[in-house]
Amino acid sequence: MTASRIIAGLTEEHLELRGLVRQFVDERVVPIASELEAKDEYPNDLIPELANLGMFGITVSEEYGGSAVDYVGYGLIFEELARGWMGLASLVYTTSSGGYLIDAFGTDEQKRRFLPDMVAGKRMSGIALTEPSTGSDLKQIKLTAQRDGDNYILNGTKVFITHARHANPLVTLVKTDPTIEPAHRGGISLMLVEQNTPGLSFGSDFKKLGHRGLELCEVIFEDAVVPARNLLGEKEGEGFYQMMGALDRGRIYMAGASTGMARAALEHALVYAKQRETFGKPIAEHQAIQMKLADMAIKVEASRLLYINAALNTEAKGRASAESGMAKVFAAEAGIEVVYDAMRIHGGYGYITEFPIERYLRDSLLMPIGEGTNEMLRLIVAKEMLNGA
Repeated sequence: MTASRIIAGLTEEHLELRGLVRQFVDERVVPIASELEAKDEYPNDLIPELANLGMFGITVSEEYGGSAVDYVGYGLIFEELARGWMGLASLVYTTSSGGYLIDAFGTDEQKRRFLPDMVAGKRMSGIALTEPSTGSDLKQIKLTAQRDGDNYILNGTKVFITHARHANPLVTLVKTDPTIEPAHRGGISLMLVEQNTPGLSFGSDFKKLGHRGLELCEVIFEDAVVPARNLLGEKEGEGFYQMMGALDRGRIYMAGASTGMARAALEHALVYAKQRETFGKPIAEHQAIQMKLADMAIKVEASRLLYINAALNTEAKGRASAESGMAKVFAAEAGIEVVYDAMRIHGGYGYITEFPIERYLRDSLLMPIGEGTNEMLRLIVAKEMLNGA
């Protein structure tokens, strides 16, 4: 697959952006990714470089120092970052997601207070949705935020929150009016929870199969005091709908990142197949391997075209739940298949840590679960089709 191929939906600006990120990944990420991942080490040293590259401003308006790249560029960025290391892609995604929510829905004061420092890499961010008894059904959250004068008092727990200890602010989904049923129609809001908030603590970090380098932890609110000015947009009851836009964007991220890991595995498999010899010739000359490589390439290409299509539809319509759901479902599942086939082409070498294939496989296994399970997304796609029929 040559670099000069024409890819539908990409402009010269997209190609330039992709080239910049690709060069950074090749020079600064690929040489150290396996070592940092094995140590489960937070990539502090790369944060200033990511900021200089503009990665924390991709969802932020130029007025606050960002670049507000379009959705196609957004997907391309995460394809390239995940090709190098999924942990780094996750770091950029969590912070840029917080930036998107503040930029899209925050007050002028909130934007001035948070966004410039986030773009500069001086503040990280993240999103806290999942609770011990609530995963995909966000309408059933239990974390409450009760108004008390100039503050809100938060009580409850979030779980499996990525980047929570470093997030400042952590954009947190809360129930501001428990009397409203269904809760998403005015009972749910988003709070910007800053570090050192009284009553905020963190439980144990969960040890993960993949996606290492960023913490995944429990976040505990015990009469936590959050200023009322940190209610996103300063109007209660809009949090569920605000978050839905972020999740559509997040599914483009997941599809792009899945494509990136699959592409990396395919590239390694192509190199190895040309070098490894059996029965007197490179295994790349065996038809069985050629057919496997062809199937892998088809899946990578289809995954990319699906997320580009989702990005173009989101750009045009504001929301494209069906298209982003399709892209995420296909790319996440195809990605696992491609990486697994790359491991089989490598044989025993694909199973040992000296080669990155096992890392791509571990990281890929989360993709059908995160940002909405593939099972839930299939229902969303079906609903969108039925409603449009």
